[in-house]
Amino acid sequence: MLIRFSFKNFKSFKDENCLDMEATSLKEHEYNLIETDNGNFLKVAAIYGANASGKTNVLQAFDYMKTRILVSNDAIKPYLATDNENCYSFMINEEPIALEVEIFAKNNKIYKYGFEILKDKIISEWLYLKKKNTYSVIFERQNKEINMPKNKEKFNVDESTLFLNLYSKLHSSDEDFASVYLWFMNTNYLDLGDPEFETFINDRVSGSILNDKNYKNELLKFIKAFDSGIEGIKTTPESIEQVKNGDGEIKVELIHRGEDNKLRALPFELESNGTVKMFHLFDFFMDALKYGTVLFVDELDAKLHPLLTRYIINLFHNSETNIGNGQLIYSTHDTVNLNKDTFRRDEIWFAEKNRDGISEIYALSDYILEDDKSSGKKVRNDATYNKDYLTGRYGAIPVLEEFEINYEK
Repeated sequence: MLIRFSFKNFKSFKDENCLDMEATSLKEHEYNLIETDNGNFLKVAAIYGANASGKTNVLQAFDYMKTRILVSNDAIKPYLATDNENCYSFMINEEPIALEVEIFAKNNKIYKYGFEILKDKIISEWLYLKKKNTYSVIFERQNKEINMPKNKEKFNVDESTLFLNLYSKLHSSDEDFASVYLWFMNTNYLDLGDPEFETFINDRVSGSILNDKNYKNELLKFIKAFDSGIEGIKTTPESIEQVKNGDGEIKVELIHRGEDNKLRALPFELESNGTVKMFHLFDFFMDALKYGTVLFVDELDAKLHPLLTRYIINLFHNSETNIGNGQLIYSTHDTVNLNKDTFRRDEIWFAEKNRDGISEIYALSDYILEDDKSSGKKVRNDATYNKDYLTGRYGAIPVLEEFEINYEK
């Protein structure tokens, strides 16, 4: 579970910003919360904002952090180079990217892990374990120097390699390192606004659809929830063995009932974009809901009806479907669901970019209304969030200027 994610000097975010998943003291929609002995946490965070406001950069900052931790292959490293990815929008300051997460791991311990990186060089790195209200040092790093209070071993670490990656492989039985590393492995980021990634997702079919009847039944039940005309799923070939003996491709057709009450298999490529998208996202949703992992999604609502988006949100809010206490963090332009019936105020976040090109994020629960700054008046829980947002009361909307076209006669 993610408690909070802090980032600095990444793309449009110059100053430190924090996406905080720890619930505030608000008394609304308490069933939207994960209740633990260490406090209450949010199951969902929706990030709104204008185009180019920085919404995607928040999610990409985490994806960059995860990839840095998990990828150590020298052949792949050049594609992670911060210069190539244009991660430093404010490189004139010669300040490093700083990324940090606070997490509740599967071993029921709370960790704080982060690092600073400048031009592919690790400046600092740290891992702390929370005990009561204090943090004890597991390791701290400055450049290549590693300090581990409980381990005086000398380590030879490359300046571009994270120590978490190195030590997790050298000492896979270490509970603390393994728990943090596994948390990153199990956390997913989906960029649904990237055509190449969407193509990759759409070409992916889980082998479980052939050898796991329960999986296939759950998948069918899932897509029938929003497309009642679907009666079944047909796969060709019908077994994993046949796939291995063939070209490795699994062909999928969805079975529909026609107006003559007869069943017909429809080629998958003829299904609606929304149905295709939900079919391929099923695995990611189920992993988060069943196993309590974190799912970051950019442009979740693309090609989806607002009611279908709400259906997904409700899957995470509902403790009967979200049995693992998974978390969904996503960017969106969907204002239909921006209302008090769907969200708590601390689940709604906004990304805004100022005139200097610097982005910031803030929660609706923290926002001080511009028309009453002196009194520190915040947004009430009976406000019409979507209407007020579209009229600019919370900021984070496009500033549109007049555009004239001069046609030559």
